[in-house]
Amino acid sequence: MNSVNLIGRLTADPDLKSTNDGMPVANFSIAIDRPMSQEKKESYEAEGKSTTDFPRIIAWGKQAESIGKYLKKGDPVGVSGSVTTGSYTKEDGSKVYTTNITAQRVRFLSSGSKTQNDELESENIPF
Repeated sequence: MNSVNLIGRLTADPDLKSTNDGMPVANFSIAIDRPMSQEKKESYEAEGKSTTDFPRIIAWGKQAESIGKYLKKGDPVGVSGSVTTGSYTKEDGSKVYTTNITAQRVRFLSSGSKTQNDELESENIPF
């Protein structure tokens, strides 16, 4: 089973673009605090270790358009989707591995966003 559910805050405004065939695609990342005791969190921070993860999210279609229109940096969202991995080779020949979350549903959790309980479900994703 490839399923993930995340709640976090946008780290920047979403990047909304379109593919060559006109399909809207939104890319954004969210900040998610790792679950740990306050003591452990303070210890990690004192050592300069991260206590937050920043997964990259990709949304398609009408969902992507709404994300680009209604969400901004700092907004809280809930994301349900799946993990997707890939790789590419840089010009210098080194290989880069990628891990993203492909959103099937994005729930706007801020009352300042579109509506307080707005939830968007993806269309058929072009894979």
